[in-house]
Amino acid sequence: MSDPKEPEDLSSTLRHVKNVQGENDVDVSWGNLHDKVVKWVAEASQGQNLPTDKSLDDLTQEVLLQVFRDIAEFQVEPGASFSGWVRMIAHRKLNDYWRRERAKKRGGGRLKHLGDFDETGGREHFADDRIPRQSMLVRYKELQDSLQKALAELSDKHKRVIELRMFQGKSFAEIMPMLGYTKEVTVRSLHMRALQRLQELMAGFAG
Repeated sequence: MSDPKEPEDLSSTLRHVKNVQGENDVDVSWGNLHDKVVKWVAEASQGQNLPTDKSLDDLTQEVLLQVFRDIAEFQVEPGASFSGWVRMIAHRKLNDYWRRERAKKRGGGRLKHLGDFDETGGREHFADDRIPRQSMLVRYKELQDSLQKALAELSDKHKRVIELRMFQGKSFAEIMPMLGYTKEVTVRSLHMRALQRLQELMAGFAG
């Protein structure tokens, strides 16, 4: 139910934002906002090129995650533009994509991702020779340990959705019946909550 103290001139979108911030009717309101964010990201990226290793779905997921993480900071007031805020995040992500792409090209394509650095072959293939290899291996092992500890602290549903999405590469549509849900948006919301909690736990263990 809407707060009776809410200004009557708040748009329906802002009311949903306020509900999420106040943890009222979160699933319904987040589901409504999710669909709008997907549409706004698509509009913001229309006519924009993406690096070859990125897709619209990648951009959308990153924007959704940041919106979910930072929505408490959005100032809800009459006339505020939540869509403008989302589009700004999308444009910043696009700029970040191309900044990293330019940096990668300047580095001769030697930039590697964490997933390229493993216990068996990572030391031979990791390109940044400015950091001692033994030091990099220690840091990687520490990150692995933090991840395992954080995963162990997650609730069963959060752990399961991360396992299915991140480690098994399943789509949200595939995960939906496996977790007993009937709406894909519910799985997306669960996944973002799980990632947020995982990040919080890893930050704690890293400290």
